[in-house]
Amino acid sequence: MKKSDNLIYNLSKKMLIFLFIYYFTILICGGIIAISIACNLVQELNQEQIIKMAFIVSIAVSGMLCSIQYIKRLYKACLTDRIETHDDIVKYIGNITYFVFRPFFALAFSIVMVFMLLSGMFIVTGNLDYILNIKFIYLCVVLSGFLGFSVGNLLDRFEKISKEKISNIL
Repeated sequence: MKKSDNLIYNLSKKMLIFLFIYYFTILICGGIIAISIACNLVQELNQEQIIKMAFIVSIAVSGMLCSIQYIKRLYKACLTDRIETHDDIVKYIGNITYFVFRPFFALAFSIVMVFMLLSGMFIVTGNLDYILNIKFIYLCVVLSGFLGFSVGNLLDRFEKISKEKISNIL
C-alpha cells in the first residue's frame, strides 16, 4: 500500500469542492494548450519557436498530469473515508497548501527539465549551434508528463538526495 493511501486529509466540504474544480480547470487548460500546440507543429518552426513551444507545452502537460494524480488522491480519500472536517486551522492550512501548490511544483520541475535537455544537447554537441526540431517538443511533452504525474515522488527523492549531498559536504 502506498504512503498516500494512508493519509487522512483535513479539509472542509467547500475546500474539497474547490480543489476538485481547481484541478479539473488545470487539467482542461493544460489539455487545450497541448492540443493547440500539437496542431501548430505542422508548420515550419525556427529554433526560438521550438524552445518557446517546448516550455509552454511542458508546463501545460506537467500541470495536467499532476492534476490527474491529485484528483485521484482526493477521490480515493473521499471513497475510503479519509477526509476529516474539523476546525484544526493549522492542519487545514497544511492540507490546502499541499493540494494547491503541487501543480506549481510540477510546473517548476518541467521548466528545469527543459533546461536540462537543452544543456545536455550543449554538452553532447560541444557548442550552441545544435539544431532543434519538433521532436524536441514531443520529448519534452513525454518527460514533463512523467514529472507532473510523479511530482510527489520526485520531491521525496530530491529531498533524500539533497540531504545526502549536504551531509557529505558538511
